[in-house]
Amino acid sequence: MNYRLPRMQYQALYRKYRPQRFDEVVGQDHVTTTLAREVVDDKIAHAYLFTGPRGTGKTTTARLLAKSLNCPNRDSDGEPCNTCPSCLGIIEGSSLDVIELDAASHNKVEDVREIRANVGTVAAAEGARRVYILDEAHMLSRAAGNALLKTLEEPPEHVIFVLATTEPYKLLDTIRSRSQRFDFLPVASEPLIEYLADISRREGFDHDHGALDAVVSHAGGSVRDAMSLLEQVAALGAGAVTAEGVERALGLADRASFGALASAMVDHDAASGLTLIATLARRGTDLRRFAGDAIGFFRGVFLTQYAPNVEDVVDATKETITEWRAVADRISSVEVLRAIDELSEALVQMRDGREERLVLELATLRLTRPEVAADLDAVSARVASLERSVREIQRSGAGPGTRPTAVATPTTDDHGADEDLPADRPFVGSTRDEPPRTPTPPVEEATTEVEGVEDGPPTTDDGFDQSIETTDAAAPAPDAEEPPATPTAPGNGGSEATPSFTLGDFERVWPSVVAYVRTDVGPRRHALLREATPVAVDGGVVTFEVAAHMHFHLEQLKADTELAEAMAAAASEQLAEPVTIRYRSADQPAAPEPEQPERAPDKEELFEAGDTDAADPTRTVLDLLDAEIISDDGR
Repeated sequence: MNYRLPRMQYQALYRKYRPQRFDEVVGQDHVTTTLAREVVDDKIAHAYLFTGPRGTGKTTTARLLAKSLNCPNRDSDGEPCNTCPSCLGIIEGSSLDVIELDAASHNKVEDVREIRANVGTVAAAEGARRVYILDEAHMLSRAAGNALLKTLEEPPEHVIFVLATTEPYKLLDTIRSRSQRFDFLPVASEPLIEYLADISRREGFDHDHGALDAVVSHAGGSVRDAMSLLEQVAALGAGAVTAEGVERALGLADRASFGALASAMVDHDAASGLTLIATLARRGTDLRRFAGDAIGFFRGVFLTQYAPNVEDVVDATKETITEWRAVADRISSVEVLRAIDELSEALVQMRDGREERLVLELATLRLTRPEVAADLDAVSARVASLERSVREIQRSGAGPGTRPTAVATPTTDDHGADEDLPADRPFVGSTRDEPPRTPTPPVEEATTEVEGVEDGPPTTDDGFDQSIETTDAAAPAPDAEEPPATPTAPGNGGSEATPSFTLGDFERVWPSVVAYVRTDVGPRRHALLREATPVAVDGGVVTFEVAAHMHFHLEQLKADTELAEAMAAAASEQLAEPVTIRYRSADQPAAPEPEQPERAPDKEELFEAGDTDAADPTRTVLDLLDAEIISDDGR
């Protein structure tokens, strides 16, 4: 007669490879070393509090503590032998001296009373310690926690309490103060990758480092979650653990997708960005998870830009950090921060039930084409893109002769000292950290002339200050009697021409002018300029309005000829036409038409006026009283 032997029950990897010694616990050396030393020195506390994220070894370490305390054959380092009846009973879960309770289901006062009644009983083995392991201790009700206080503070000598929780702040302060606390930390990436590689070799999985890195990056420092993901991917790949298998099992996007999104942002290629989203959707990628992972990717890029020692700031592998740095060299920090904001907003909308693909496509469109958005961040992104383009032009070796160069005459600062502006002013959008270039004399120089600097900015009859005009002709000597040169457009050979740009044209280049002022003139003047708004353009004269109550700002702007000079040069360079800057208060009316002065009437006019009906007294009275003449016959 044939008998079929019962099949061995399959165990999950995290149960099969549960640590049985203190030195097998991954990434918690600060806890296991201390506990082992306390066991060896026989300085065991009456209550312990183990806190930390899920899957980091809290319950496992509590069992190891109980095993080491009751093992008669433990070694000099406090490690249990794992062969004695006590150790085997704890491993199999049949020991009467280790009582595990789930506080989620034993959170009432009656449950605590039962614990208090059983605490007084002796241990099953002679000289053994009884260990109560209370999982999810934060689930205890307030009444149950208060009922446990006295027993927790003064238990019998053979009783030890171990409370494990992921949310220690929910426990009563009186419970935390009566326990010795140990904080379990998320396991770092490299040790966890090595641990998973060792398990893969034991199980015969065909694996590679990239696949294990992908598993660990989505485990969040949890050993249990990492082993569960490893098991799932291995089952999908028939024993092979590959990056493609991780993406299929978890619905993830491949690592190259984040770099492709960054490239689409840099190139302002909306088509590539939308094609990327369509490809991910066609593969069945979880778009919500892609948005969350993209936020993490751009966070790494941002940290790389501002922290040279990013390895000490964030827990990531060398390959990941290399990818971050490659993207950080191509994209500005303004665009990175805007990407994080846009993707975060898209993630919130997707969690609220909005159409996931549509929300992500709109976010991608705003990232790749900043001009479709009207917010300040979009304007900053466009300015950053302009600055990057200018830097690329400068690196390519374009000479300064391809653009007009502003040359300023000496001006007088607030202290009376003469101050010359640099002859070769940097191109709009350049940054200060670039090495200065040797100026090359251009074919034609745009000269900036400032009038009336010594006695303050003169004003015209309509209340405006004198303008700063840029011309191509050289400025005449002070003692010359020639009339001032008429402003002409740059590059027209000095011929007279009336500027034809409109207010819309000026507003288009205004963000670039602001960026230039911020980087080249200084933050104080940039702050003053923020209070002025361009409101009108007439014949090349740009009028800025300042709020009526900001008299100080208006006077400062009118007096700062260097600021007006820089703005005029930057705007002229962008528009290829001369620009004049003027300021006025918001409550100041536009320039009125000059009124003709009244003149005294001629003698002939007086005679003619005297002959009119207005000189008749009767007519005057009738007009004043609105009366009429009634005839004597009574009609």
